[in-house]
This record gives sequence, structure tokens and C-alpha cells, in this order.
Amino acid sequence: MQLNRLAVLFTMVLTLGFAACSQDDAESVVTPNNSVEVGLWLGNNQTRTTINDDGVSTSWSAGDKVALWAVGSDGSYKLSNQTFKLYFRDLPSTNAFFTTTLSSAMADDTYTYYATYPTPKSVSGTTATFNVPNIQDGTISGGAAVMVATPAEGGALSAVTNIPGDYEVSNDGLSLKMNHALHALRFYVPATKWGFAEGEAVERLEISMPQPIAGDIALDYTSLESAPSFSNQTNNITLILAEPFEASQSAAEINHACASILPTTAFAEGDQIEVKAYSAAHAARTTLSLSGRGAMLAGHITPVSLDCSNVVDRHYIRFIWNGNNLGEDVHTITFHTQAGDEIYRITDVASFVNTGYHDVDFTFGDKSILTAIAGQEIVVKFESVHALVSDKITMPADLATAKRHDVGITVPYLFFEDFSLLKGYDINGGNVSTKQQGGVNINDTFFYSGWTGEQTSGQAGNAIRIRTRNETTWAFYNGRVDSAPISGLKSGVSVKVSVSFDYNAVAEESGDECMSFSYGYTTKQGPIDAYWWYRPLFGSKTGGEHIENAKTVALPSDSNMASFDENVYPSSYHKIEGFEINGCTNKHRLSWEPLASGTNNHLGNSKNHWLYLDNIKVQIVQ
Repeated sequence: MQLNRLAVLFTMVLTLGFAACSQDDAESVVTPNNSVEVGLWLGNNQTRTTINDDGVSTSWSAGDKVALWAVGSDGSYKLSNQTFKLYFRDLPSTNAFFTTTLSSAMADDTYTYYATYPTPKSVSGTTATFNVPNIQDGTISGGAAVMVATPAEGGALSAVTNIPGDYEVSNDGLSLKMNHALHALRFYVPATKWGFAEGEAVERLEISMPQPIAGDIALDYTSLESAPSFSNQTNNITLILAEPFEASQSAAEINHACASILPTTAFAEGDQIEVKAYSAAHAARTTLSLSGRGAMLAGHITPVSLDCSNVVDRHYIRFIWNGNNLGEDVHTITFHTQAGDEIYRITDVASFVNTGYHDVDFTFGDKSILTAIAGQEIVVKFESVHALVSDKITMPADLATAKRHDVGITVPYLFFEDFSLLKGYDINGGNVSTKQQGGVNINDTFFYSGWTGEQTSGQAGNAIRIRTRNETTWAFYNGRVDSAPISGLKSGVSVKVSVSFDYNAVAEESGDECMSFSYGYTTKQGPIDAYWWYRPLFGSKTGGEHIENAKTVALPSDSNMASFDENVYPSSYHKIEGFEINGCTNKHRLSWEPLASGTNNHLGNSKNHWLYLDNIKVQIVQ
């Protein structure tokens, strides 16, 4: 059946279906000195975001925010794009109370008020720009709706002295009427067209239309009659359903999902809408004609009946969100072959995080890429405001099989090293008397370019160690290691980071508790000579340098291993946590230096001391 025969337009019923007020709806507000908290009502036949069970009306949701402008009688702005947060909603009244904190009370005057929902992406003059996302949750929530208030005159907003906390609320003060700027598509499946199994629910819809339906919409918030403009548009929307739905058994029971779309003009001959419906294991595709269909106007709903009678097995990769170690949110994830070619991109990372998964479906698409990447190592790059870091994942070997293939995704640390890929090296790091060799590049094939050290060695797949030597009371020859630069930070970026690492130590003689070590950071590049000192017959000589920005830790007795052996590494470690670097850039390097100190044992002997390092982690601090 053609869509134009089904698409009876419903003007949005402007009724708020509020839930009873609860603690979760109210935010505690801390009011600074000399400031004032004010509020306004949005009610009296206004509507907002979530589509209700009737499929027509909508309601406010916890966390909603609106923007408000107030122009005084002299034509100047007293409030400009001021954010008001939903504080209170009540059943069965058609009222919602929003509050904000102003730096001072508004002067007595007659103001013209303007408002939008949600708060704009940007504002230029009286033009506010909003984004209609191409990934939504089927309830027209989370900013998917866009509304502009009918301008209204009123006095100054009064200070809030008693925020509503029960059902007896007054409706004094400013109350604005909101007008929808977008169209809504309401999808449902009649029982006669349901091919999924009983109890199986549709959890995802992919919508494609011949006209742009998502992107940026720019509106004059002072004039409802002004035509909107559009940019950054796309013809596709994906609904990852917050509430999966099953077949509708009757007209009275309409199980549905809704998409908020840009208003469209009339459709041309041959135009079609394509909708792909997915359950966890199956999929169906509906194509409906739009030929001769009139414009899809703002403030209206078009019901769309889907035919899901012919289902097929799904074939898809489900990327599962396993967490973020970077320290700040990621906005883009890209997948690359080993040769560097980009093969897939995720830009709505927020939806990925919120749902816990992201599906890449091949049920109805080209499957050739699956053979190419099956069983292969893929490079995954994660981009945030300040960083670009990468990791590697191995794709399942049976990607050509039609089923769900789960692949875990974890955002790596800004900088991380557990030495699990270490090949093994030795730069005078063993039990030797060699001294004053100078810093060199560590050329183990595992290391990132830029690691340098002196008197250091590392065991394959395990950890590294740094040696310091004293020769009675006459000389000290320290070792040091400096990491590669923290290259995950973007060029020109300066942020605060937090560093943690594991450590342990040992000396040639068991029970020697006279050792300490320093850790810090430097921006010097290339090999750095470690500090050394010795005393000949007359005077003393010194060279190299201690590490910069150092913190020194005395090792407790339980840090000392039983005895040194070339092939023995610690079975347990102590930990340094919360070491912060302010103004860290991609030129910063981490540094470590063991020290022989104190007055016991070593003063009468020449011997070596070793510091062991493992599990180095760096995160951005927000």
C-alpha cells in the first residue's frame, strides 16, 4: 500500500503527559552571593520531546533545557541565550517549571521574551542553529525535537523563594507557548505484516529518503513566520530504539517508534522511502512510494506502516563499548587497514557509549570487505578534543558467516606501557661495574621511537629495570630511562595529565635498605646522560644530569627483593598514583632515576642497585 494513502497528517496534540514529580526531576541549585534564582513556566497546551503511548502527544523529559532571551523596552537584551533547566514536572497538570541563576535581579520593565528548545548549537544575531541528529532513540528525546516560542511580553522574572515541591502549584509569572519546527515520522508494524518470531522485538530502524531529513536547521527565534535554512544535511536517519517494539495488534494498540526529521517539500514521481527494521537476529526491509506525496510540514506527524513479513537472518558486526581510559570523551572513532586505508567511521560516539554497542550491518549491503578483514588486525583510532590515540583489534575469522560478530572496543590510555611486547635488551643494565657510558636510544623493536636510557635492561614481555652503581664512598654512577614523548596529544595542545606506574627494587646484598629513586618529566629530546660523581685524590668530578621536575621516593624494606639475579624480575610491585603534570604537551617525556643513598652497607662496598618499572599509564585530567 502506498505511503500517501496511509499518511493521514496529525497536528501535534499539544498536551504534556507529565510523570509525577520525583527527586530525580529536581536539581539542587547552589546560588552565588548577590545572584538570584528565577523561574518560568512552560505549560498551557505546550508540548516537548518524548512521544507518548498514544503516538501523537509528547511530553517533557528530565534533563530538558531551554534557551531564553529577554529584550527590554529600550530594545536592549537583558537575557541572551540564557539556559533554563527543567526543575519540576507534575501530573496531571500541563505545567513544567524551569529555573536559572542570574548574576543579579532583573530591573522592573516590560520585556519581550523569546525561547527555544533545545539550547542552540550556535547563535548569530537572531538566528539560532540546531542539529537534528542522524542517530536518534525513537522517542524524539535528547534534543531531537526543535521548538521556538511564540514571542510574549511580560514583566521581570521574579526571584524564586519557594521552588514547587508538591502538587499545589500556582501558574503565576511568564508562560510561553512552544511551536514545533520539525516533522515526525511514526513507524509501526501491523500484526498481519509481522514476520519476526513471537516475543522478538524491533530494536533498530534505518530510514532513507530522497530529501534531506537530518542536519542543521537555522531559525529566527524572534519570528515564527521566517523560513528556516538548512546545512550539513543527510538523507538517512538511524533509530537505536530506547524502547524496542513488537507488532501492533489493533488501532487502539499502536506500538511505535518515531523519528524527528527536517520539514520536506512535496515529493517527485518515483520517490521512495526505504526502512530497514532489525531485531537482534533478523531483519526486514520496506520500500514505500512517495510519488505525489505533499510536503511533510513542521508540527505534524506522518504514520508509516512497515511490512516486516519477509525476514532474513542478520549479518552484522556489533562493536561493544568496553570503556574509556583516555580521560576525556571521544568524538570520532575510525577503523583502518594495516596499510592505513580508512574502512569505517563512527561520529556519534555518544550514542555508542549510551547504548553500549554500535552495529555495522551487512544484511542488505556489500559484504566484500568482510572477506578482506576476516581474521586481520585492524587499527582503531580514537579522537578527542585534545588527543588522537590508537589501538589494534583482531577481527573474527568467520566474518563471512551470517550472524552477529561481537568485537570489543576500549579507548586506550593517552600513554600506556606494560612491556608485554618487549623483545628484550641490555644497555649495561646487568650486574656489571661499567660506568659513564652515556644515554642512548633504546632500539628494542617494541619501543615507540624516542625511548632512551643508560644502564638499563628489559626482559622480553615482562618489565624494564634501571641500574645505579656506587663504588664505596668515592663514586656514584646513576642510570636513567626517559620515555618516548606523549605523542597522543595533538600539536599545540597543553593539558593536565595524571601518571601512574608500578615499581620495585633490589640491591646486590639482600637487606640493603639504602636505596631511593626519583621520577619526573622533561621536554628534552634524544638521549640524556645520567648523573655521575666521583672523588679522586683531590677535589671531585661530576657530569650528566639528574632528572627534571623530580619527586623522590625512599623505598621501604618490603620493596627490596630477596636478591639480584640477571633473570629474576619482581613477582609483585608497589604503585605510584596521581602524579600530575600541568601543561603537558606532546613533547613531554616521563623520567626515572634510581639513587644509592643513606649510610648503610654500600659505603664499604662497590655494588649495584636496580629499579624495576611496569604498567605505566597516563590519562588526561579534566
